[in-house]
Amino acid sequence: MKKDVYDKFYKKVPQDQIERLKRFRSTHPYKHLIVDYTKWEYIFCGQGKEALLLLTGGTGIGEAMEFVFAPLEAKYQMVCPTYPAVTTMGKLADGILRILKTEGIDRFNILGQSFGGILAQVIAHKYPNKVKKLILSHTTTTSPPVDKAIKAKSLKKIEMKEKVLSFLPFRIFSLIAKWKISKLIPTDIEEKEFWDAYFHEMLSNMQKGTLASLSKCMIDFGQNYTFSRDDLENWSGKILILESDDDQFFHPAEQKALKELYPQARVYAFHGTGHLTVIANREESLSIIRSFLQEK
Repeated sequence: MKKDVYDKFYKKVPQDQIERLKRFRSTHPYKHLIVDYTKWEYIFCGQGKEALLLLTGGTGIGEAMEFVFAPLEAKYQMVCPTYPAVTTMGKLADGILRILKTEGIDRFNILGQSFGGILAQVIAHKYPNKVKKLILSHTTTTSPPVDKAIKAKSLKKIEMKEKVLSFLPFRIFSLIAKWKISKLIPTDIEEKEFWDAYFHEMLSNMQKGTLASLSKCMIDFGQNYTFSRDDLENWSGKILILESDDDQFFHPAEQKALKELYPQARVYAFHGTGHLTVIANREESLSIIRSFLQEK
């Protein structure tokens, strides 16, 4: 008999945290949509006149973002997609716009974390008339003014990851990925065991092709997208950048370049919360994001 997922991954997790996840999953089933022969999965929930698009990071699995930001459902219609195995940022952006159109959403706010923040920029630059507010959380850019040497190093690292993934047994790659994500979750947070178990489960269910496609999308972004600070000069929306002073993923110069690319942005810097501030300091993150979205 197949082992229950909660027995398999959540043995060390307090029962009340397991029950919270079970309740969430029972009330937030995935919806499905075929876009240009590609199957998309996404969560659509919440209420209110405003819409919020949640774009997850490099795991590509939408549930995590919706689970973290579920307290915002009371005031926002929320769309959170899982990224399918497509290989360009343009296909990701167009697929997401098709989902929003299907759900009757014409204008929306975006909250993007890490890889999701990069995708959020692609959408905002491609469809500025549809985006009201843009929240870029712990992310970067490959456009000037980022240093060319740093850009080249980042691209080389992603290309190497794709090559390693192509020949390394996925079981081994998955174990390495689980270890790396666990290192991103601060040891002193209250729900450390829960998040370790959650990402362990998530990565165990991922497909090798999906992870490879995300790397290809990042390569596509670095090679084919160059934004200018003048691009959104006449855009009426607002931007919030969230960062931390010890982000393990992005070089300080990359963080600086993002702020220089969007000089109109408001910046909120966390201290000592790493790359996953939305987990390490969830309450403060929610408070800042909620206040920003409510501004007129």
